[in-house]
Amino acid sequence: MKILVEVTHPAHVHFFRNAITVFEQRGHTVEVTTRNTGIIVDLLKEFRIPFTELNTPGTARSLAFQRLLKRDYLLWKFCKEYKPDVLTGIGGVYAAHVGKLIGKPSVIWDDTEHYAISHKLTWPFASVIQSPDCYLNPPVKKQRFYPGCHELAYLHPDRFVPDIDKVRQFGIDPSKKYCVVRFSSFQAQHDIGQHGFSNKDKVRLVHELAKHARPYITSEGPLLDELKRYQIKIPIHQIHHVMAFACLCVTEGATMASESALLGVPTVYVNTLKLGYINMLEGYGLIKQSTNIEQILQYSLDFLTEADALEKYKTIKQNLLKDKIDVTQYIVDTVEHAVKSNASLAV
Repeated sequence: MKILVEVTHPAHVHFFRNAITVFEQRGHTVEVTTRNTGIIVDLLKEFRIPFTELNTPGTARSLAFQRLLKRDYLLWKFCKEYKPDVLTGIGGVYAAHVGKLIGKPSVIWDDTEHYAISHKLTWPFASVIQSPDCYLNPPVKKQRFYPGCHELAYLHPDRFVPDIDKVRQFGIDPSKKYCVVRFSSFQAQHDIGQHGFSNKDKVRLVHELAKHARPYITSEGPLLDELKRYQIKIPIHQIHHVMAFACLCVTEGATMASESALLGVPTVYVNTLKLGYINMLEGYGLIKQSTNIEQILQYSLDFLTEADALEKYKTIKQNLLKDKIDVTQYIVDTVEHAVKSNASLAV
């Protein structure tokens, strides 16, 4: 079986990387296509995943449709030579289009309810859309649901074991309370119209947290000078080890909120964007959501000062995992099934 995996965001590397390993162990051939974005390329290299760049220059929104057509053409040209049996990707607009053009199934993964334009461009051409069962929007005919979320593809305990020695290697003492703070740039497509902290509130948050635990900040954009002493710089593929031993995560990013919660770390999600998987984790008591600084501070301090917090959230995490699946195995089974189903229809 020949599989084409489209990767257009750093989180997609994590989502597919274990599945790629399993595909190859089963004797399948996998080709990864991506765009020349530094973090994506760096992650693929870190995990030793071969890839092909299909680049479409330009950033102006007025050129978005032209870039879409150009990217479709480049992927179609690549697939005409590679001849995949199935295409898959998160969001998956290019995979869905090209799959339809070459008569091959496309398995599209989607956990972002508000991507209305992307859905209109993608879903009519997709063979199947796979979403977490906490998805907020009404289902469509092609949509299937599974008990999990994207981050369980790489943070399920069968796929990831936190290493405390790596935390020490980064100059962090795990025997002392520390917390992780993530500031987003709000430049991504899904961030349009959304917001998190003001600069004033960032400073106030970090100073208040520092009274109870050592803050370590990761930031997509430049930090204010007075916060730079809290910034941590570690290899991008190792951040989950640091997150796993934190006592709190405060983040503007939904992916990191989900990741920290799945690691059993209480999390405050600071973003106006509402998502089904965040609501699901909030229901278990692992996440609290707000953009009000007073409420954010209250939630954070409650988590930091809670008695027996470590044992409590470890238990909640275990109860959550009992309800969910190993998403990597589900990816593998779903993609293989798509090929078999397509083959039976062709007979």
